[in-house]
Amino acid sequence: MQGRNQWALICVGTILFGGAVGAQVSSNVTAVQASNSNVTEILVTASPITAYETVREDGGSVSVVGRKQIERQDARELSTALRSVPGVTIARFDPLGAYGGAEGGSIYIRGEGAGRPGSEIKIYSDGIPRESGAWAHPLLDMTPVDFADSISVSKGPQPQAYAGTFGAVDIQSLRRKTPGYETEINAGYGSYQTWLGSLLTGGKINWFDYYGGAYHKESQGHRAHSAANLDGQYLRLGGDLSGENHLAYILNRTDNWVLDPGRIDQPTPVRDKFATETLTQGLRLDTQNDAVQGFALLYLDDGKIRWDKDHLTSATNSPAGSSDTDWDNYGFRSLYDVLIDKWTLTAGLEAGAEDGKSKNTTLSGKVPFQFKGNFKTVAPYLGARYAIPVKDVTVTPSVGSRYYVSSEFDNEFAPCAALAATKDNVTVFLSQSRGINYPGVYVKGTSASTMDQLKAEVMDNTEGGVHWDFSQLASLQSSVFHMYGNNLLEVTPNGLLNVGKKAVDGWETSLHLTPWERLSFFAGLTLLHSEYDKTPRAPKVSTSAGMSFKVLPYVRLDLDAQYVGNQYAYNGRSGTPAPEDLEEINGYLVANAKVTLDLTVWTKLPSELYVSVENLTDESYEFLPGYPMPGTSYFSGARLKF
Repeated sequence: MQGRNQWALICVGTILFGGAVGAQVSSNVTAVQASNSNVTEILVTASPITAYETVREDGGSVSVVGRKQIERQDARELSTALRSVPGVTIARFDPLGAYGGAEGGSIYIRGEGAGRPGSEIKIYSDGIPRESGAWAHPLLDMTPVDFADSISVSKGPQPQAYAGTFGAVDIQSLRRKTPGYETEINAGYGSYQTWLGSLLTGGKINWFDYYGGAYHKESQGHRAHSAANLDGQYLRLGGDLSGENHLAYILNRTDNWVLDPGRIDQPTPVRDKFATETLTQGLRLDTQNDAVQGFALLYLDDGKIRWDKDHLTSATNSPAGSSDTDWDNYGFRSLYDVLIDKWTLTAGLEAGAEDGKSKNTTLSGKVPFQFKGNFKTVAPYLGARYAIPVKDVTVTPSVGSRYYVSSEFDNEFAPCAALAATKDNVTVFLSQSRGINYPGVYVKGTSASTMDQLKAEVMDNTEGGVHWDFSQLASLQSSVFHMYGNNLLEVTPNGLLNVGKKAVDGWETSLHLTPWERLSFFAGLTLLHSEYDKTPRAPKVSTSAGMSFKVLPYVRLDLDAQYVGNQYAYNGRSGTPAPEDLEEINGYLVANAKVTLDLTVWTKLPSELYVSVENLTDESYEFLPGYPMPGTSYFSGARLKF
């Protein structure tokens, strides 16, 4: 009870402080329409090296990482691109590649995302869900950032934008929007024999636009048996059907393998290789006019996992040998805003199928474990918001609900409501939303005996706070939230059952300072308090900070650092884990730097050379006990744009 009172005081203090300061602010940002019809991307004048926080018009909290920030952090993968986002923490085994067979490649949003199989969060690429259809969780190597124009992180369940998840990461790919051509060539080399290269090119000719690219990355890793090899290609072909409608065909292909170095206190595996291959296609229609704004999307995601295992696991049905998974996910997503005077009516539909199969084969050729299935879900959404002018304040209430129809489980409602008050460039908001997450095809193999008893996991999220911007000086967002999860899947002696609960209170705040056009700062803080002991991947404290400084007209210095407090690492499906499964990770502080030399003062071509250093202080840290991460690492490269 005492803890709840403390969080209530923080909530009241946050809103009162925001209201007091907010009367003095004016705008320093530009709003640009993003992938979902009610998502606003904020571009900061000084372009800091981390995410910028904003609030949806219907109450959802979102962080946006732009392409400049991705470049300035020298982000080679999704996990490094998001490392400074408040409320986001990561896990990995190797300096390159996201080993998907365990926690060697994962991201967590406010403590969500620790469950395997399945996941409480989803990752999208241009609105296309990217996850294994058999295991229902994302694999980071399937979602490269080399072609990303921006990355949006939606925190907490937001059924008004995304179905079937308690949080979302949406990558928006590059697209040429103005007449002309552009090409970008990147090449780099670094510690552990790491080679990096990519080629991107795009153009727009009258009504037709295109973008294409490819990348190759490889590394021998910082330990024996920690090598990785990543390849990918991207193609986007689009056309303006009119000045208001744009149709695009999107293709992504990835082909990756990553090794597991194993715990440092155990023999190194010799055959533990996790390989993935995907081919993802989408047909997307975007509409922007004074009356209707939104998108419609058809998609098909074909993928496979080939996992060679040389060690026994805790599951008797997974002996040494190989595990092969194949899937074909397909579906339709749409979300439209209809603007009528002060009303905004929102309608959307998500209809998708997870189609997958998996088979384990022992070294002797036996098949002790296999399953296949096709789970379908249809989830329409209806909502409305109304802007009410009250003197110089605009009060906007909104309400909506998504309804889920499942081919395997009970139907569910996911309502949401919000109230926002805006004056000039200050917004005070309060929102309530529910997330629904259905079990995936994996239950046919891992828990066939209890499948008929299973139902959807449910997460209710309440959040309130303030966002404001100072003219050419600062912006701040601060909020408190309470998440309550019910019917969570847990492993029991009888199989998976909906017996888990979760309750987490949190406070999150971020501050951007731009005292000078050549200098910007950022700081973010997230505090989590769990009502249940030892909640996995929910550190009590996580912070991030950064600085971008143009030292000379042609030299820029970027710094960023993250501190993550002690946390527990184990499968979120374990419920109350056995002592041997429960491991505590010590807190760590990791700082990184990048120095960039702009060559345009000597050449007509926009080009640059850079040197980046990760783990500046040679910190000893790990994301999973027994898996030490690299010490100080160095990378250098060149970027040419024309």
